[in-house]
Amino acid sequence: MRVLRVLGLAVALLIGSLAAPLLRAQELPKSLPALSSGETLRFRLLWPSGIALGEAVISSTAGQNELHFEMRIEADLPVRRISGSVTASATRDGLCSLKYHRKMIEGPKTSEEKIDFDQKNHQAIRMLGGQTTTVPIAACARDPLTFLYYYRNQLAAGSTADTASFFLGSERSLEVKPAGTETVTVSGRERQAEKFLVTYHSRNSAKTFELWFSSDSRREPVLVRLPSPLAVFSAELE
Repeated sequence: MRVLRVLGLAVALLIGSLAAPLLRAQELPKSLPALSSGETLRFRLLWPSGIALGEAVISSTAGQNELHFEMRIEADLPVRRISGSVTASATRDGLCSLKYHRKMIEGPKTSEEKIDFDQKNHQAIRMLGGQTTTVPIAACARDPLTFLYYYRNQLAAGSTADTASFFLGSERSLEVKPAGTETVTVSGRERQAEKFLVTYHSRNSAKTFELWFSSDSRREPVLVRLPSPLAVFSAELE
C-alpha cells in the first residue's frame, strides 16, 4: 500500500524552513537531548476512524564518532502485511550522512535501497532495483532519517535550516510552509506544537502532508497526517 509507505517516510522527514542559509558542519548546535543520550519514539499508525493499523518506532543512539538512527514500521491490512526498516548513520560533527538503508516488504513484494555517502568528494553511491548509480550531493548531504534529527536540533537551538542538504536521490525534493502553533491531542494528551505543511516531490508525483513538532526542548514529532484518495491516515506519538 503506497500511502502507508509514504506515511512511514513522512514520519522520518519532518522538514525545516526553506528560507534560511545552510549552516556549515562545524556550526551545528548540539542542544537536542536525543543526540547525546539517545531516545526511542513509538508511533501508532491509524485509520481515519482511530483504529490502529500498526506501529512505527524511531530510535537514536550515540557512538564515539557516529550517530545511529533507525525506524521500523509494522502494519496489518486486510489484504497484506506490511513491514520495513530504515537505518542511517551520520557524523557526530555536523550530522553529515554516512550510510542509509531502506527495506520494505509488502505482501510478496520486497523493495530495498542503499546509499553510501562520500562527503569528501560530494557524491553518493546509490543502489536501487539492482542498479548502482553515482550522483553528486550537496555539502554535508543528509538522508531523511538523519535530516529529521538535524532539523529537530536546529529547531531546539532556535535556528532554522533549508532543505538543500536533504538527499534521497536527484529526482526528489521538498517544499515546506510553516503553519503556526497550536494545541493537538495525541494519544489522549494535549501537546503544544508547531505545525508544518510539507510537500514531497518524486519523479511522477507529489504528496503533501501535515506534521507537528512539540514546542518543548525535545522537539518531538508528535503527529503526522497524510491525505490519500481514500482517507486521511495519521501517525501519533505514544
